[in-house]
Amino acid sequence: MTRALLLAVTLLASAPGVPAPELDPYRTLAREPAASEALLGVVRRALALSVGEVEGSLMALAGRAGTPAAAVPDWPGSPRPLYVTLAHGRATRACVGADAPAGGSLAASLRLLGGQLATHDRRRPPVRAEELDTLKLVVAFAGDPTPVADPMSVDPMREGLKIETDRGAVAFLPGEARTVAWALREARRIGVLAGALAEARCSRFEVVTLQGPATTRAPSRKEPSR
Repeated sequence: MTRALLLAVTLLASAPGVPAPELDPYRTLAREPAASEALLGVVRRALALSVGEVEGSLMALAGRAGTPAAAVPDWPGSPRPLYVTLAHGRATRACVGADAPAGGSLAASLRLLGGQLATHDRRRPPVRAEELDTLKLVVAFAGDPTPVADPMSVDPMREGLKIETDRGAVAFLPGEARTVAWALREARRIGVLAGALAEARCSRFEVVTLQGPATTRAPSRKEPSR
């Protein structure tokens, strides 16, 4: 069953210890610029359409609309929990995610989440088209969570932290929460954690990310000489 997650943004970071082997195919994918850009482009097109960004990024991307589906890679390994975010510096502007493939193929899942990104983060106001030039796009693939008895044992600058209760779940990717105490306060603020910490199920996880600008602008047209 797919569960939408409340998500906080991250910059690329690696978890300490032995790297999660299930993310090995995704590490390889992240080292392939053409594949990474193709996947980011899927999100950009869906995002541009959702905010009505016709004159800017959508027009710039229109030339890529006919890219063969084969040019967009599918899941390189077993499908992973998938997060799509927009960031302004280190701050999250909008984020959506899913524990399981939201649309079947990787491209379809990214397309679905990209279409939701501007409006489905209920913690924040909708993203406007004119903001996109100032934002970074981050796609993150998460490794298998490892349960922890004490969330304070997690290093939030290097590891992801997931907090789950019967009320829902929130995932903080590496680097977003400077302290676990802040992450717990945020979980309470958004209503995921309401009672004692003992009621929560906490886990750590590793991520692999793809990053790029939220839009690809078309070059400005020169006025014809007279």
